[in-house]
Amino acid sequence: MKTEILGVSIDNLGLGEVIEQINEMLDSGSGNLIATVNPEFILQAQKNEDFRKALNSAAIATADGFGLICAGLFLWRVRLQRVTGVDLCQKLLEGSCPEAKIFLLGGREGVADAVRTKYLNSWIVGGESGGELIEGQPILLDNQIVIERINSSGANLLLVAFGQVKQEMWIKNNLLKMPGVRVAIGVGGTFDYLSGSIRRAPKFIRILGTEWLYRLIKEPKRWKRIWNATIVFSWSVILNKIRNSIRNS
Repeated sequence: MKTEILGVSIDNLGLGEVIEQINEMLDSGSGNLIATVNPEFILQAQKNEDFRKALNSAAIATADGFGLICAGLFLWRVRLQRVTGVDLCQKLLEGSCPEAKIFLLGGREGVADAVRTKYLNSWIVGGESGGELIEGQPILLDNQIVIERINSSGANLLLVAFGQVKQEMWIKNNLLKMPGVRVAIGVGGTFDYLSGSIRRAPKFIRILGTEWLYRLIKEPKRWKRIWNATIVFSWSVILNKIRNSIRNS
């Protein structure tokens, strides 16, 4: 079941259900994009039609962000289940998909290697930090070389950490060039958390939905992103509700 938040369709699936579907996709004959959508994604999709289309074409778009849970309740009285990129990747790296052969792509220099060191498992078949995109295009400077490395690794599950918009657009535009990859997931800053280079908020804070406040205290330079994810997103949802009410009155 999908729930639309400001033009972006979100799947109401729990973590276990997402894992189950990934297992099925790994046995399929085609590539699938999975997006872990947070409020910033929704705001970007309002301005970027190609990005919105990419999100709506995803095989699965999970609600990664407490703001989406609130928006689902406010707009449609639907309580979306939250599946974060960090939780999903942790499950995958711990072996929840026995057939997975995982390649880690992107993140700050050395972070992908740190994740591989932490999760010394046979299903991690490769990893490469960095990834500089050509300005205005979803293409890496060394795009063909990276794709060849992924293909030669035998990976069927790709985790891409280029940051929001860039990672999803790169996956959408390059997935067909990687015929062995059955699932590709945009994971943002997930590698930083999994490697331990950035500490995640305690579980009780995440349950309360105040992870944004924890991150603001820990990383005040992120204030603009947090402002967008909380205040700007909330106001956009309220305006959407008002417009729909006027239209339907």
